[in-house]
Amino acid sequence: MVFKVKKQLKKLSNKQFAEDIKKYIKSPYHFYGIRVPEIRTMAKHLYEEQPLKKFYSIFNKLWSSSYHEEMSLALYALQLYEDDFNIETWKFLKPKLKNIKSWDQIDAVSLSIVGKILLKYPRFEKEILKLSKSRDFWLRRIAIVSTLPRIKKGDILLTMKLAEIYVHDREPYIQKATGWMLREAGKQKPEIVKRFILKHIHMPAICFSYATERDLKDLRKVRKLKKLGGNKSRRFLWWE
Repeated sequence: MVFKVKKQLKKLSNKQFAEDIKKYIKSPYHFYGIRVPEIRTMAKHLYEEQPLKKFYSIFNKLWSSSYHEEMSLALYALQLYEDDFNIETWKFLKPKLKNIKSWDQIDAVSLSIVGKILLKYPRFEKEILKLSKSRDFWLRRIAIVSTLPRIKKGDILLTMKLAEIYVHDREPYIQKATGWMLREAGKQKPEIVKRFILKHIHMPAICFSYATERDLKDLRKVRKLKKLGGNKSRRFLWWE
């Protein structure tokens, strides 16, 4: 099965696209140069042909590859088993997370696998908090991005806890993710997020830009006035 899959990937390879996408994604792995829709189609076929327990062995063989697309294929296929996700899925996946070195795969595993497990099992929040303390910034990014499924259900509490930890993180990928999640949380609870941003009005520019990209653009004037030495306002607490 895996040999057949790898043969198909090689057949779909595109050298020029491989060079371009590697520069864009900045992954340390090799690339065949295959577009995401084609990989997702292959993932669907794997899902339809294999039960989850048998797929785990296929996942392992694809994951141990030095090719970005083989690893992505493993993730995209695993996402499709959402109804079967449980804590065992997390135990299987957790030791493999250290191998992810690019934002596209980090976000794929965060949104469609880890985030869905978190949605099913509230006690799983402890694992997310552990990730948030990791020295590996990719694991820290997983922690906050995985809260998006909860945000969409109207629960922003964990997101705000992590944002409080991350808001002054020096890593750009964490700043972007934190701003992104604040923006999404703001769609659900705008007043809470607004107070949080006012409390941290001098957060890194990337984080602030993402957080205020849509509904909270008025806060950009406040930040500008603060930088110009405008009137000081009291520190706002997001939970007030």
